Amino acid sequence: MAVRKRLSPLSGAIICSLGLMVFSFFIHYKFPARLISVLALLMSAFIIARDLKSLTDLKKILGKHISFKTTLLYFLLGITAGILLAVLYRWHLSTSLMPSSIHSFVIVAALIGGTEELVFRGYLQESVRNINVPFSILFSTSAHTGYKCCLFLSPAMPADINVGFLALWTFGVGLLFGTVRHLSKSLLPSLTAHVLFDILVYAEFTTAPWWVW
Repeated sequence: MAVRKRLSPLSGAIICSLGLMVFSFFIHYKFPARLISVLALLMSAFIIARDLKSLTDLKKILGKHISFKTTLLYFLLGITAGILLAVLYRWHLSTSLMPSSIHSFVIVAALIGGTEELVFRGYLQESVRNINVPFSILFSTSAHTGYKCCLFLSPAMPADINVGFLALWTFGVGLLFGTVRHLSKSLLPSLTAHVLFDILVYAEFTTAPWWVW
């Protein structure tokens, strides 16, 4: 019985992760192939919704109740991490270390980054945490990395991008975010960092790039 209880969350997390990867791989195909992407996303959404039946389940994703001082500390930690990572990434792209302008698209970018944290570091990592903590961090990180890479590996939109660097960067940052999420018992630091990172990286974009669906 114990084995069954442990396999069920893992099975759901695996199916959800694969569904998100299929979604990102097929999203830029034209109809009817795009239907594969839609169905895969709906399948992942169904699994997540199935496991979020109450406010208690949602609190598990967001983390434990913490004091105002601790919340502020985590918030400042997220801000610091987000700025440092964005500056490092912009330096790698040989652009200015801080954006020279900001446009309305950053709202969409921030929402996408926040949603990714809710799904990968929130739902997926929490779903398999009882199996093994290091495994849960590796699992959520691998799922997020696979999701990101599938966007650029899809033949529907050939891209001149170093997928190896993308995978390494996403995996490394994912390990950091996943570890902080576990140690802090809160999603706030990684959520804040990811949102701020996307704001600083995409601030100068007037429209969504093709890889943002």
